Amino acid sequence: MTYVVSNVSVSSHRLVRLILLAIQEVPGVVRVGVVPQTSVLGVTTGKGAVIRMSDRGVSANCYIVALLGVHLVELGVALQATVAAVIQDMTGLVVREVNVYIQDVEAKRG
Repeated sequence: MTYVVSNVSVSSHRLVRLILLAIQEVPGVVRVGVVPQTSVLGVTTGKGAVIRMSDRGVSANCYIVALLGVHLVELGVALQATVAAVIQDMTGLVVREVNVYIQDVEAKRG
């Protein structure tokens, strides 16, 4: 599925890829999580993120594993801000919501 914004086509799969790259840059994220199985039509998924695009904007669900010791609420807020900025700044699309699901907490390896 492709959406047209100001004469520029944005593939939903590329948008998911941008979101995943942004998630991995936020301090406190160990790795992206696993998207639960869904049978809902009209969504695009990638490992760690699901988006729904409509004429009213983009909704994103982000699944992560957090670093042990990180304040989880602050991490969630930082992820919401980062993902929303990436969507808006790089595509010009309206962001309806960004939901963050912290699926696990792990100690840093190494």
